[in-house]
Amino acid sequence: MEVIVSDPAKEYVNAHGGAVYVRAHTHRCCSGSLTMLDIWTKPPKGADHFVTAPSDDIDVKFAGGFSGQPEQLLIELRGIFRQRLVAFWDGCYFKV
Repeated sequence: MEVIVSDPAKEYVNAHGGAVYVRAHTHRCCSGSLTMLDIWTKPPKGADHFVTAPSDDIDVKFAGGFSGQPEQLLIELRGIFRQRLVAFWDGCYFKV
């Protein structure tokens, strides 16, 4: 897995502890399922199940579960008034 972190996201993560936790979770609906990514700067419950993802910039922990892992994990900072981190699975908000 290649991890790409934008410069604003690096600054945000470093100001909030230097580590980020990304977890894939599946939503089911009438037409199938959709795998989305949650992201935190503080360890969530079950953080011992996360594995270290290769990144030179920040400490990235990832838990893909049954979804596996993306070829590319992109982490960006979004928002003007309420800044938040977002993670993309191979460039998408969800696993395709």
